[in-house]
Amino acid sequence: MTGEQRRYQFRYMTEAKFTPAVSSHFFKLRAIPCLNSCQRVESHQLAVLPSGSILNESTDGLGNLLQFGEYHSPHDYFRMTSEGIVCCGKYRVKDATPSDIYLFPSKLTQYDLPTQSWAQEVTKDTADMIEKASRLMLAVHQRLHYQKQTTDNNTTAMEVFQSGLGVCQDYAHLMIALCRSMGIRSRYVNGLVLGEGETHAWVEVYDGEAWLGFDPTYNKTIDWGYIKIAHGRDVSDCPSNRGQFFARTNITEQLTIKCEMKEI
Repeated sequence: MTGEQRRYQFRYMTEAKFTPAVSSHFFKLRAIPCLNSCQRVESHQLAVLPSGSILNESTDGLGNLLQFGEYHSPHDYFRMTSEGIVCCGKYRVKDATPSDIYLFPSKLTQYDLPTQSWAQEVTKDTADMIEKASRLMLAVHQRLHYQKQTTDNNTTAMEVFQSGLGVCQDYAHLMIALCRSMGIRSRYVNGLVLGEGETHAWVEVYDGEAWLGFDPTYNKTIDWGYIKIAHGRDVSDCPSNRGQFFARTNITEQLTIKCEMKEI
């Protein structure tokens, strides 16, 4: 990295409580910040409970860091804590060979002709790709109302476009659908943002040399204050936590996610 740099301390915790206890549990996590041209991890610790859980590390097909494992004794909770320090330059992820998969609709980012026409109307008087992306970001921000528990991980961009309700994941899906309808490479990102709360989702748009960050939830072109963990065509490519567990009866799962990020 060159130029101005800023350092951030983060703590990311996710906990699942099971009622009743489960007998076996297989888990897949994306919990460690990625390495790219504008971000590097200075220090990091990853802890998984119950103790004795088998933990492995790898990368997925899109190049994201992946942590996975299993635990095979009765337990009524699973907790992952990821914390450390990340050094960031201004948000710009260089990429000389961007994949064409980010030009085409995915399962959750399909678009129809009326939606494509809406995107064309929003961007009709500019030929600049980044300006088009900025206008689409604003249009998504103005169209949607942030409301929890109105969508889930299977909600599509078109469903959000119709309802006008969603969370950061849905804002990102709709912006991606609009960008791709205009022939603009775009991809889904999950990670952390300054402050306290949960994980966050935003969009990267390719400018011909690098991926730039856009946050339609806040109508913000990203420069500082974001830590990237993973990217994909949509959230189904890069969920932060996915698991499978086994028991002799129906299980109730209660999931809690807490994140904290601050500049140091």
